[in-house]
Amino acid sequence: MEAERIDLLGFTGHKSLYGPMGTGGLIIGERVDVERLRPLKRGSTGSNSELEEQPDFLPDRYESGTANAVGLAGLTAGIRWVSEQGVGNIRAHETAMAQRLIGGLQEIEGVTVYGGLDAERQTATISFNVAGTSCSNVGMRLDEEYGIMCRVGLHCPPAAHKTIGTFPEGTVRFGLSAYNTLEEVDEAVEAVAHLAAETR
Repeated sequence: MEAERIDLLGFTGHKSLYGPMGTGGLIIGERVDVERLRPLKRGSTGSNSELEEQPDFLPDRYESGTANAVGLAGLTAGIRWVSEQGVGNIRAHETAMAQRLIGGLQEIEGVTVYGGLDAERQTATISFNVAGTSCSNVGMRLDEEYGIMCRVGLHCPPAAHKTIGTFPEGTVRFGLSAYNTLEEVDEAVEAVAHLAAETR
């Protein structure tokens, strides 16, 4: 945060940190005027319980209600695992898989791959569509016929899909992680190739 001069850093726990869904955090830098940063929710914190007002000190100022202790324990375990594996090692593995997936999908006639198409400059999350069929159909068939999980649709950012021309239907999205293998990437490419061949 110091090197990049970041004042506020928000993060999800269930993505690259391998924690449970519903976890995350906000890191507040020293230059931030917390008086201008109003809490999203107000309520009991367990500290200053005799007062009706939200505490004015950190972190209690922004932590209303009972903490998700089980989720935070899971997030801690995820962070510990990432640290043991090494961020660089995980990134190298994900980059290799993403480049293989991008290249493989691009070679399939009728498949459009979206994004920068450079695994070195993006996450290992790849969106694509197959001409002649809906993304929901592709996702259903990948699941039912090949045992391959993916996500289909708008994936939350409708403006992004308007920009790339896939609104309102969306895309098929593969999200690779440290647990995936290059062999699984090859299986996914082969499955998409079979589906694409059927629509031509």
